[in-house]
Formats: sequence, C-alpha cells, structure tokens
Amino acid sequence: MSVFDLPLHARSMAWGCYLLASPLSDVQFAINNPGLLNKELSGQYGATFGSIAPGVRQGGAAYAQSIGKHNLSLHAQYLDYGSMEGYDAGGNYQGDFMANEMKFTLGYAREVIPRLDVGSQLGFGYSVLGPYVSTAAFVNLGAHYSRSDTGIYWGLVVKNMGMQLISYRGADREPLPFNIQLGATYKPLHMPFRFHATLHTLQKWDITYNQYLGSEQLDLNGNPIQNEEASFGEKAMRHLSLGGELVLGKHLGVLMGYNHQRRMEMSPAIRGGLAGFGWGIRLKVWKYHLTYASASLFPGQNTNTLSLSLIPSFYN
Repeated sequence: MSVFDLPLHARSMAWGCYLLASPLSDVQFAINNPGLLNKELSGQYGATFGSIAPGVRQGGAAYAQSIGKHNLSLHAQYLDYGSMEGYDAGGNYQGDFMANEMKFTLGYAREVIPRLDVGSQLGFGYSVLGPYVSTAAFVNLGAHYSRSDTGIYWGLVVKNMGMQLISYRGADREPLPFNIQLGATYKPLHMPFRFHATLHTLQKWDITYNQYLGSEQLDLNGNPIQNEEASFGEKAMRHLSLGGELVLGKHLGVLMGYNHQRRMEMSPAIRGGLAGFGWGIRLKVWKYHLTYASASLFPGQNTNTLSLSLIPSFYN
C-alpha cells in the first residue's frame, strides 16, 4: 500500500517527504512523528489536499485533543488513483474499475521528562484495486526532543510495524514498508534560516535500485552496458533527505528541500531536471496556518499539496 509512505502535510512534501523534528506545532505534523503531538495542539484540526500525478489525488484530515497530560490525535489519509480500464489476460476489455487506498491512525503522546515527548499510533490500512481488497494493521512509535535554548530539535520514528490482515485475492501476504528514521532541525539564533535533515530507511544499508545490475543491456551501438554497483558514498547519500526554510517572520516562510533517493530513482541519466527537489511557502493569517508545496517526482511532473490548519484562539 503506497499510502503508508505518503506524507500528510505540505511542509513534509517540500522537505523531501520527511518531517520528524520541528519547533512549530501543527496537528498534521504528528502523522509523520507521533512524538510531535503535544498539548499545544489541543482542539486543533487541519486538512490536506493535493495531486501526485495526473488523475492521482491524495489528501487527509487530522484532529487533536488533550486531557491533562495525555494528548490524543486522529488522522485519516486517502490516495485515489481514479478510474482505470480493466482487461483480462487475453486483452479483452472488462470495464472500468476504481482504485484507492486509505489509512486511519489513533495517536497518543505525552511528555515523559522535560523537553522529551514520546508517542505511538495504532493504525488500520484499507486498499481497493477493482475487485481486489487488502487490509492491514500497524503501529508507529516516535519521540521528539527539543532544546529551544540551542535551536536544535530531534525526532526518531519507527514506522509501519504490523502485517497484512487480508491479502489481495490470489496473492501472497506482503510485508508492510517498515522504516526507521532519524531527523533534526536547527535554527541558528541570529540567522533567518532553519535547517532540516533526515536519515531514513536505517534498518537497511543498501537501498539502491539495482534491478538491472548484471543484466544484458545494450547501448545504441549494440555494445553491452556494464552497470557498476553503487559506491559507499552513494549508498550513504540514498538515506539522506534535506530541507530548509527561509524564515521571513512569524507569519511567512519559504521552504525548499531535496530527496537524493527520489532523484536517483526517478530522473533519467540525461537531463534529470529538478527531480528530487521541492519547494513551498507557508503563511499564517489570523488563526489559520496555510502551506503550499510543490515537489518534482521526475522531469515535467510535480506533486502539488495544500495544507490548512486552524489554531485555537487561546494559542494565538
């Protein structure tokens, strides 16, 4: 199910699809890291809408509520592939069918010691691909540590621990996309810029896409193409996603980001364009936080995401 790796907030889309540590509070941040759920989010709700590719839409909503020291959240996400034409093995048209995926999580977090919040999420996934249906249950764990005096914030996440409950008809049970992530955000005291970095897929060292290594490919002249294994540095870079924000005050910021793995996997060898890069802008108007982001998946194709959150008046 692709919805398991889908970022909910536009800021995470601009930052290479990861948002584990942040000094800002937004209820939709917590879907990326349960440890970002805190008492400042009580009564806040938000929604996100966007497009991944032509005809493919995504979105979601979130709400948080605090009861004493206990912080609760509810998140829902969907990924809609739209309508597709169906054919049998002989190429005969069988009519159109719908394909979509959904994910629901119930989150809990609390401060265990000063400046350290830990949280968890219990989730359920549902996927429909025409006549094929699959469901899954999973747990996410996260922690967030803040040092506002130094401007450094840390986040740690262990995602998608679970299993398929029902596999697609005629298919074997598939593992969920388990992922361990570590991130940090840093804003120098006298500099209007916030730095963000994430190390993802830490449970596996080599995440290069090496399907064609050792295959018998030929170039335009008919000569065999010898593919070489990625270097140590390249394998390390595949785990890195970078982000930044030009802070133009409390109500305005310009976002930018880069995901190296996405660029290496999605851009062609010639004229890779801006694949892997993202950008965005955030605004605060009265009680509303509005963020727009655009990220390039491959040359000529961008995702566009808009997030809106309503901040309770007593936290303005």
